[in-house]
Amino acid sequence: MAKGLGIAALVVAIIGIFVPVVTIYVIWLSLILAAIAGLLGDKVFPIASFFANLVNIVFLSPMTWAVLAGENVGGGSFFAISTFILFIAPIVTLVIGSIRNKKVLSLVE
Repeated sequence: MAKGLGIAALVVAIIGIFVPVVTIYVIWLSLILAAIAGLLGDKVFPIASFFANLVNIVFLSPMTWAVLAGENVGGGSFFAISTFILFIAPIVTLVIGSIRNKKVLSLVE
């Protein structure tokens, strides 16, 4: 199940590259799927989807930059904070998942 969620996160991240208007929501969905996959123990696909989303948001999506920058003008920063937290989530869950798997392995041995 973990590998399937990781593959889904990567597919959604790639789809997010080609969807211009709702890119931020597609990136969020991909990062949530990557975080769940990382928590369940998959390592490769959450990292790949993290980097695909990072490339998408930094280099390929000027609409996302406009949303994140334009929102700060009004004083609110919901999209910026949410995106930052969701970018950190897959990395944190990978660490938690690997620690949890090491504890399970040490209990078995």
